[in-house]
Amino acid sequence: MAFKSDNFSFEPVETHEASPMAPIAEAVPSSSLHVTVSEDNEEPSNTAVMIGCGLVGWVVCGPFLALMTALGGAYAAERNKGPIGETSKAIGRIAAAAGKKAREEHLWCKLKAAVRSLFQKRNCNCASCRNSTQSKS
Repeated sequence: MAFKSDNFSFEPVETHEASPMAPIAEAVPSSSLHVTVSEDNEEPSNTAVMIGCGLVGWVVCGPFLALMTALGGAYAAERNKGPIGETSKAIGRIAAAAGKKAREEHLWCKLKAAVRSLFQKRNCNCASCRNSTQSKS
């Protein structure tokens, strides 16, 4: 009996001895799996590092720590070559990718339209609007 998924197939391994042990299964990667890992080691901008580190600081302890982590993250990304600097750069890359995706999706325009729609009165023909206008008259 063999089990196959998209990435692996599991097949029992034949044993030459008759033993009371359960059959041993071996994971064999399938040849159809093509994984490409791209290492983006480009340096994120200082703005992206400051925004990303500032958001982390805001979530952890509020606005004062947000300011401190934003400035400290930019300093560490620029001058520290150790794990703190690499972490700051990674947070900056994440923030830059999120900003790029937000621009692609026109997120700012969608947010403005959503807030504007809260304050605009529209000519709506739905049942709840008709009920509210009829009850006023």
